[in-house]
Amino acid sequence: MMKKYICILSILFFAIKVWAQDPHFSQFFSSPLTLNPSSTGNFNGIARVSANYRNQWPSLGKAFVTSTVAIDGGLLKKYTPFNDQFSGGIMLLSDQTGNGILKENHLGISLAYQKGLDEDGIHSIAVGFQASLSNLLFDAGKANFEDELTVSGFSLPSSELFLGRNLGKKFYDFHAGVLYQGPLGDEGLFYIGTSIYHLNKPKLGFSSNNYFIRNRYNLHGGAYLPAGVSTTLHLSGQYQSHFNYKEWLMGAALSKNLKNLPRQYKKIYAGIWIRNQDALIPYLGFEWNDVRIGFSQDINLSGSRTSATSYQSTEVSVIWIINKNTAAYNKKCPKF
Repeated sequence: MMKKYICILSILFFAIKVWAQDPHFSQFFSSPLTLNPSSTGNFNGIARVSANYRNQWPSLGKAFVTSTVAIDGGLLKKYTPFNDQFSGGIMLLSDQTGNGILKENHLGISLAYQKGLDEDGIHSIAVGFQASLSNLLFDAGKANFEDELTVSGFSLPSSELFLGRNLGKKFYDFHAGVLYQGPLGDEGLFYIGTSIYHLNKPKLGFSSNNYFIRNRYNLHGGAYLPAGVSTTLHLSGQYQSHFNYKEWLMGAALSKNLKNLPRQYKKIYAGIWIRNQDALIPYLGFEWNDVRIGFSQDINLSGSRTSATSYQSTEVSVIWIINKNTAAYNKKCPKF
């Protein structure tokens, strides 16, 4: 029983630590509107629908559950110069911590402009902005604190002071980013981008108004190039800094065409990423015509934890590109 209480306290400890951090995905390459606002509309098609689900440490009572759904695409095509693109997107994000003790809901609107730097539009640079309305909810009645714990369990009243049982905060937030991409050989592509989040540093806090969200900085990049007959190598990585928290992710995947005929397109992906030298992230994906589904599992590598399986996480991603490879949008775009 005491081991169970220690696990619960561990969740609360990590929740406090992560309170100053943003929701994130191991499959960052499959969540373009949370990766960089300038990724808005950067795909080959008319519209893109993306969805992501992450269940982090499920064996510890739904410690962190994050999900998103988004749609983006080109706008004002008749008024945009050739090889340029103006794009917009809408995203909904939900993040729950400690089995619903802390909930975050975000509605984000993104705008991006991609400028072609050559006659083919392969060299390009994009600038993007994102504004979001967020709602943060804290259920103090579900929470347990360290000063409540005794040998009999959580039996003491907490000395923590809050203004009510169900507490909420609404705030506006603003983000921006830049993305450059160019050719890599005859058939490849590379890209590099950077983004900054919480430009206005919104104030939060339930027992104090002195807490604010610090800027989060993101540097990411990737490339793809042929690796054999009907095979492509995809590389990607990112580095994030959010106050005292630092994270880097890097890895690669191979894709193999199973069928490549008009309206009959099938491809399989297999790869692996590593995060901060403490987690391996195997990835499997399948692409069928306009839809790509990805599955990944975080495998903890740290030997200092008593049960590495308790710290595994699962992610599922879906990307649906409507009217893929149309003549109006026949261009090279990042995929990972």
